[in-house]
Amino acid sequence: MLDLTQKRLTRRFAFVVLLFTVLLQTVILLYFHRSIMKAAEEHLRDEIQNEFVDQFHRTGLDTFKVHWDEYRFQILNKNGEIIIASPKTRTFYPRLNKELLADAFSGVDGFEKLRVGHDSYLVAYFPLNEEFSGRVAASLSEEFQYERNFLKLLLLTLPVILALSFFFSRYLVKHAMKPVSDVFTYQEHFSSTVTHELRSPLASLKGNLEVALRKERPAEEYRETIRFGLTEVDRITNLLNDLSLLSSSKFKPLDLFKERVDITKIIGETVDAYRPRILTKRVRIENSVAAPIVCTCDEGLVRRVFDNILNNAMKYTPSEGVITIRSFEAMGKILINVSNTCHGLSRGEVAYLFEPFYRGKNVLKENFEGKGLGLFISRYILRSHGGDITVKLAEHDIFSLTVSLPAQ
Repeated sequence: MLDLTQKRLTRRFAFVVLLFTVLLQTVILLYFHRSIMKAAEEHLRDEIQNEFVDQFHRTGLDTFKVHWDEYRFQILNKNGEIIIASPKTRTFYPRLNKELLADAFSGVDGFEKLRVGHDSYLVAYFPLNEEFSGRVAASLSEEFQYERNFLKLLLLTLPVILALSFFFSRYLVKHAMKPVSDVFTYQEHFSSTVTHELRSPLASLKGNLEVALRKERPAEEYRETIRFGLTEVDRITNLLNDLSLLSSSKFKPLDLFKERVDITKIIGETVDAYRPRILTKRVRIENSVAAPIVCTCDEGLVRRVFDNILNNAMKYTPSEGVITIRSFEAMGKILINVSNTCHGLSRGEVAYLFEPFYRGKNVLKENFEGKGLGLFISRYILRSHGGDITVKLAEHDIFSLTVSLPAQ
């Protein structure tokens, strides 16, 4: 649908550009034609002044005998009768322009364009004295040849302009539609991911409910089915909450309920919540964050950030591994560093860890649970607070993650 819209807009924009170019070329051609005609009139006016008028005033009618074979000219009286004419005018002038003749006897020269045979001519009427006026014709073949050559040049440029307008329009439309295209692509990816992620817990919930209804069962089995159903519902709810954050992250920061919060307390409570898993997995955790670290932030969202971070650390730290939590303060920022030992993560994968739904090769290989949204959502929350989160893979397979928040 979007590709079809882009093609339609490209064609329309190219047509508009081409139409504008044709109109511009038409205006240029008309201006060129007008300039040629004006130059021809000026040239003929100069010739009239130099070759006819000045000599007429010096020597009278005899002056024109030397021009009989060179020019198409006539000398007329007020009635339009021909007094003197060169031989070339015997079959040349098709009609007399009485208005221009009257203007000439009024002292104003005038011009008209006539087509005689296959050629066009510029005819000038000009005053000589109170009794006579002159009429001279000059061929426009040379000027019109220039005009035809110019027209051919314009026509030859049309295919080039058409191609350029198409590619230029395609580039502009593609550039202008890129944000829309990104939104459509994002929505398509988002919809397919939602469908995929919801299918598994819903299928599991449906299967267990169907099994529970096949026959009469003891009350304890029904309770177990209900407990399992609630677990799946919580899983779906958490997924929908994550997807809700994901859908809004593309367009705007989060709406925050800010208050003074002790980050040290949040970290301590989160670590305590993971104590059972720490003991079960035999992971050592070293939390050196002791002094109160006060920050104005949305407590619920910041808790979620550290829960995501510690959950990932617990998930990917092997048995007998170590998780280290440290705090710093620099350049008006609170910095919390969480590092843990890990296996199987390559440096090339680190750049993709903040991509939604991205899961590393070691995650897929060892079948760790998760959706690949934790770090992305954590970064979205922190950036909405004016902070950020960065990751790096240090030597000896130490995965290091640093959270920054504005200091109080």
